[in-house]
Amino acid sequence: GWLSLVCDGEYDSPSSCLQRTGIDGLNVAFLLVLLLLSLVNIIKGDSASRHNTRTTFFFVVSLFCVLASFAHFGFGLWLLLDGNGGHKHWNLIVYPVRGLIWIAVAISCNFQSTKFTRALILIWWVSFSLLVSMFNVKTLVHTHSLQILDGASWLVNLLLLISAGKILASLFSHQAPNKSLHEPLLKGTVEGITNRFSPISLFTFSWIDPLLRLGYSRPLVLDDVPELGDEDGAETAYQSFIREWEKQRDTKPNSRNLTLGALTTSYWKDMLVIGAYAFIRSAAVSASPLLLNAVVQYSGLYDRSLVAGISLVGCLTLVKVSESLSQRYWFFHARRVGMRMRSAVMAAVFQKQLRLSSLARRNHSAGEIVNYVAVDAYRLGEFPWWFHTGWTSPLQLLFAIAILFAYARWATIPGLVPVAFAIFLNFPYAKLMQNCQTCFMDAQDERLRAMSEILNSIKIIKLQVWEEKFKNLIGTLRASEFKWLSSVQFNKTYNTVLYWMSPTFVSAAIIAGCAMFAGTPLNAATIFTILSTMRVMAEPVRMLPEAICILIQVKVSLDRLDRFLIDDELELIARDDGQISDSSVEINEGTFSWEPDAHTPTLRGISLAVRRGEKIAVCGAVGAGKSSLLQAILGEMPRLSGS
Repeated sequence: GWLSLVCDGEYDSPSSCLQRTGIDGLNVAFLLVLLLLSLVNIIKGDSASRHNTRTTFFFVVSLFCVLASFAHFGFGLWLLLDGNGGHKHWNLIVYPVRGLIWIAVAISCNFQSTKFTRALILIWWVSFSLLVSMFNVKTLVHTHSLQILDGASWLVNLLLLISAGKILASLFSHQAPNKSLHEPLLKGTVEGITNRFSPISLFTFSWIDPLLRLGYSRPLVLDDVPELGDEDGAETAYQSFIREWEKQRDTKPNSRNLTLGALTTSYWKDMLVIGAYAFIRSAAVSASPLLLNAVVQYSGLYDRSLVAGISLVGCLTLVKVSESLSQRYWFFHARRVGMRMRSAVMAAVFQKQLRLSSLARRNHSAGEIVNYVAVDAYRLGEFPWWFHTGWTSPLQLLFAIAILFAYARWATIPGLVPVAFAIFLNFPYAKLMQNCQTCFMDAQDERLRAMSEILNSIKIIKLQVWEEKFKNLIGTLRASEFKWLSSVQFNKTYNTVLYWMSPTFVSAAIIAGCAMFAGTPLNAATIFTILSTMRVMAEPVRMLPEAICILIQVKVSLDRLDRFLIDDELELIARDDGQISDSSVEINEGTFSWEPDAHTPTLRGISLAVRRGEKIAVCGAVGAGKSSLLQAILGEMPRLSGS
């Protein structure tokens, strides 16, 4: 009957045939409705609400749709040219129609004329993809097989479903309307990215797509870059840091790690979240050799189970997606928290520089303070990423060694000898690196201090013709700085070469051990697992020495920042509001000195009262202390006694 004419023995049951025919009929119905709507829009000339989705992702999806269309047209042409089949008349219609449907889907991926058409296209995509997915799953469960053309089309349907999700996310994402005509001049608080964008946009990082498209079309200007939210602003970061800094200073006045303690208390929750992402990524990377071993063993079986094969593919997809997403979230949040740390420390250094006493200014020149911001604060910005790299690299190495023991057994022991040698050699190296880095930073600070003093006194140097002497002094300081910089770089090079060569020796030793020990099978699964595990070990082996170097530099920078932030500050002078006393300036038996430990103070027994509106002249010989008195009134000179 008609069912035999339609199905023609292609499906295992009449219900499957009817379901597939129903899917094709639904697609044809959607196609006819969209063609009718397009004709109506062309007749009306309605192009005001035209909506283009011409992005790279949708272009790729449309390209796959075109390939699926060509595949269906080609299969229909092959059926037409093949003269051996006697029941292919219905397929000569079905496959070209499916090819036309895929062409229509490809066109709809890049262009929707009206909002109603866009909604209809979304309904078509979702229903088409879900129905095909349910039909293919049912076919796999009953027949344990699937045609190549149907499987390839299924993958394109899944891409189509993702495309529908992206369009829905863009529709429901929070987009501020154009309020340029009634926007206030003084902006209030700025929302962060977690409040400005939908969860799907944050999950897929699609919130950055408009900026990337704009940057692809033309060079970006400052107005194109979205503002940072208040949670990422320097003021918020500084307030959080300085609050925890003051708590640390009050509770632990003798501590030498106040900056590290304040940063830890302020950002420990964010660091835990980043650590979770880093752990998931390390676990996913370490699971790859296990899946590879399972795939190799599965390929060697004579009686292969389809369910087991699909399970392996699903596990591999899940592991790789987890690895990719966790790595992206780790990198993004680590850089974001590092930006907050850098902003907080830079603001703290700036505020401290305004309150430095005269004695502290002698210990920290202008060049050194610039170095605190340009070098030390910048290193703290890189600290979150390198910190988690520092502990995930050994963890990943432990995972790799455990996998080697599981598959290579006792043959792993010869390969652990180079690893143990490199680990034990790392301890004296780390101490040497810290000493070299500290000496390099001290030499750099000494050169910057000398340069600052020379530039401030350049007139006197020119007048006395001392240029050559100070030129030689700067050359000597530069030579000392270059010596320590060379030591740091040479030590980094030696350590990098050592760790880069380790995987080669380890893999060679393990394979040789497999050949020596009779209990370890030296087959394809074992060799591929060992080589894959070596690739897992290569990244932590390469990154671990660099992470150690960066963490040592961060430790040196934290010590330098601690010395600067706990240095002496200007004394806060008590000020009256003018209603209690008529005096503008009043000093009673004040003793002041530039050096607090000096035996002879600069000013002694100063009593002074200046009423409001009075004109006062300070007279005296050169060196009598006129400028010192003004500095004492301003609070620049430390007060030893008096009020």
